[in-house]
Amino acid sequence: MSILITGIAGSGKSTICKELLSMGIEAYGIEDIEGMFAMYRKGTKEIFSDFDNADPEKIKNSEWLCSINKLKELIAKQHDGLAFYCGVASNMKDIFPLFDKILLLKADSESIHKRLSTREGTEKMGNTEESRQTVLGWKDWWENEMEEEGAVIVEAQDDSRSVTEKILEYAII
Repeated sequence: MSILITGIAGSGKSTICKELLSMGIEAYGIEDIEGMFAMYRKGTKEIFSDFDNADPEKIKNSEWLCSINKLKELIAKQHDGLAFYCGVASNMKDIFPLFDKILLLKADSESIHKRLSTREGTEKMGNTEESRQTVLGWKDWWENEMEEEGAVIVEAQDDSRSVTEKILEYAII
């Protein structure tokens, strides 16, 4: 069984991936895999070479696209009967059919804001107040869109161990 864990920036995808790995469970932070994703100018096949996560205009005019073929290759190499793939992309509707279940990490705006403002690394989405507000501005729309596509909501305000335990419960249901 292959399960996608998704959510907006700051929802806890990377943290949950690390938690699953610490428990000896096969998990992949797919956004961190070399060549799996690229940032494109919206509506084009042009790589966004000067993309900047601190610039809300660049955020709004970009698409974070996952290579479907590379993702298929990764899933085909899955070692265990159960594996988790953590990430988000602009082409989520193309990604969904590759998975047995889709789990959406959903946290309140205050939690998301706090997580984004305390992230390490200036290259991360939400690294400025202006970019955090951009992320929060599309939060409700995006989460509703994912739920309409069939994603199962996982409340993600709690500590990472509790959220991971909820995820494991959903995996066996």
